Amino acid sequence: MKFSGDKAWQGALASVLGCRDVLFPVAGVFFLLPSIVTTYFFSELQAKILANMGNEAALDQLLQGRLGTLFAVGLVAFLFQMVGYGALMALMTDRQRPTVSEAIGAGIRSLPTMIGAALLLLFAYFLAVLALSMISGVVGIVVGAKLMAGLTALLVLVAMVYLVVKFSLLVPVVMIEGVLNPLAALKRSWQLAKGNSLRIFVFYLLLTLAYLVIMVVVTVVIMGLLPAATKPGPLTLLFGGVVTGLIGAVAGVLFTAVLAAIHRQLAGADTGNLGVTFG
Repeated sequence: MKFSGDKAWQGALASVLGCRDVLFPVAGVFFLLPSIVTTYFFSELQAKILANMGNEAALDQLLQGRLGTLFAVGLVAFLFQMVGYGALMALMTDRQRPTVSEAIGAGIRSLPTMIGAALLLLFAYFLAVLALSMISGVVGIVVGAKLMAGLTALLVLVAMVYLVVKFSLLVPVVMIEGVLNPLAALKRSWQLAKGNSLRIFVFYLLLTLAYLVIMVVVTVVIMGLLPAATKPGPLTLLFGGVVTGLIGAVAGVLFTAVLAAIHRQLAGADTGNLGVTFG
């Protein structure tokens, strides 16, 4: 089946509008709240980092002894948001009309599969980088180390983007089809994207560019006006975290709806009109 970005976008909007009353509160908990919490506890550190940008020695001193904490917080936030994506997907696609708590429970049950798939991809990534490094080391003797290093970096970037596209349907495969084996879920996502990878990539690229433009415009406008009302510092950063979290929550809902719409289109199954699930 030929993928249509316009059809996927229209289907995503229908899904969001059909059950927005339950989607955005869940998104607020799983996307907005983590942004506010992390910004609140690390606003002072962020302010110091921004003040010392360009001073490598000062940045090293600021981060010394904090990397473990930052990694742990980032990991917890990532897992928390993965549950959120699963819950949103369940709310939009489950014909049993789950309650919010049931949808969150489904998201939690999907977490081991998501973690397993992430570990498999991480392992594959390290193997690919190792192989490319060995090849570039040999070829670099002939064409030059600097040129080969640039080519290797480009190949790694292309490979990463390709794999992201091929495995981007992991969440709907797990939540809609109930595939809980990480390897089987990755294989199913690959099969669904087969023959449409370039079209899906272009669609994702357009959505990403639109998101970045909105982020930049909102950030420049709001963060440019805020100093006029208050002195720059932790409070400014906290407000910025709230704004970023709000945008992230909306983007999380739309992204989940887009994945559900793409899956519905490529799977060829009669999943009905997702937009009226909670209509």
